Amino acid sequence: MASLSSSQPAHGKGTNSFASVKGVDLSEIFSENVAAKIFQEAQRGLKQQAPLPTYPESCPQTGSQQGRYEHREANFWTCGFFPGSIYALLERAVKFPHSLNIPEHCRSQFIDQTLRLGRHWSIAINEMSGRTDTHDMGFIVQPALQKDWELTGNPESLQSVVKAAYALASRYDERVKAIRSWDVAINDRYSFTDMTTNFLVIIDSMCNLDLLYYVGHNQNDQSLIDIATQHADTIMASILRPDYSSYHLVNFDPRTGEPKAKMTNQGHLDESTWTRGQAWSIMGFAQTYTWTKDRRYLKTAIKCAEYFLGRLYECKGKHHHPLVPAWDFDAPHEDPTQPLRDVSAGVIAANGMFLIHQSLQSLPEAEAEEILGSRMNYLDTALQIVGETLDMALDRDFAFFEPPQSSKMVNGTGTAEEIRVHESGFDAILRHSTANNNEHAHKRYKDHGLVYADYFLLEIGNKLLRAGLL
Repeated sequence: MASLSSSQPAHGKGTNSFASVKGVDLSEIFSENVAAKIFQEAQRGLKQQAPLPTYPESCPQTGSQQGRYEHREANFWTCGFFPGSIYALLERAVKFPHSLNIPEHCRSQFIDQTLRLGRHWSIAINEMSGRTDTHDMGFIVQPALQKDWELTGNPESLQSVVKAAYALASRYDERVKAIRSWDVAINDRYSFTDMTTNFLVIIDSMCNLDLLYYVGHNQNDQSLIDIATQHADTIMASILRPDYSSYHLVNFDPRTGEPKAKMTNQGHLDESTWTRGQAWSIMGFAQTYTWTKDRRYLKTAIKCAEYFLGRLYECKGKHHHPLVPAWDFDAPHEDPTQPLRDVSAGVIAANGMFLIHQSLQSLPEAEAEEILGSRMNYLDTALQIVGETLDMALDRDFAFFEPPQSSKMVNGTGTAEEIRVHESGFDAILRHSTANNNEHAHKRYKDHGLVYADYFLLEIGNKLLRAGLL
């Protein structure tokens, strides 16, 4: 691939002056620190033979392993997000070079080395693209493999994305009219292991439908599109409450298609609203509208966002950074002035709100006002959430790229050395996410860095770039 032009300005470790939208400073999303932290972890993986056996998930803020990513097995549902962060950097380098705040000496080799890292981290993802044992195929393949196809035209990546969509569609059940999310659900409170009597669907599933729409249109296969749309209708009818808050988990009876129980797995209580689940609903319904143009889904995304924001606004004056959500809107806190947060929920919701903004912008003004029903500006709101997130949760132990040591010579030809990182003591970009604080969880962990919080932070930066706002 082509290298970045050496005429691009070198910003070093300073701020990126272009990175402000409507007065909100977003420079840290495009900083050298962000690129260097992704390289920091990615280069460690390059020292291992692919396919990699594990992938980064959470980054503890306390304890003996604080600051270093804890890895999960390669087939865990979060495996696609770190490779996706590598490709988020590659997208900036290829399409928006003005957004890269990196030293001059890194520019000539940045694209090639980033692509090399992305491809290395994607080998295991390619190999598991035909999995039929999980509904998370969108999360697994789209962040890296879809982006690899779109940026480089790599046919192997497209083949894997297509394969993943059909694997996901195989989990659809005509009687339930939904895609099975989990085969089993086991914690200290319940155990659902019999798939003939249980059909488990979670709110997160809304954000894997984008894969079905993408491949349905790419392959001209209406059946994938119909499955995605029917699943969205089932979520709307059975997982959303009348006030547009959301349950986390619904157990359907596969013999009748009717819900048997509505509960939580990662939230506080069955009837509470787990904030990340609510964020998934905002983004998922907003994505569904972008493909279908059916106003019902845009209205639903807006209603889910209104609920989310209403609960955040209740916190104004009660604690600092009220737009950074607590982990569950209804959970009690030991210290109400310092609630346990889930930063990932905020940045996911912000991504969804930006999609809402774009959708409303495409409509005639009168129609957009009728659908919106308020004076809410979702671009402003998304930016405010991201701004507060950066102010409160950005890890301040910054990484940066070190100067080159030498110019190596091979057969008399100068070759650039590997980009070197002065490492941060904290691998993640953001702190203060909470993966699972349910009291019955086998693994309960909270207040840490989280790989998909970082990914969705980078992704909203790229959304702003694609929209021409930066």
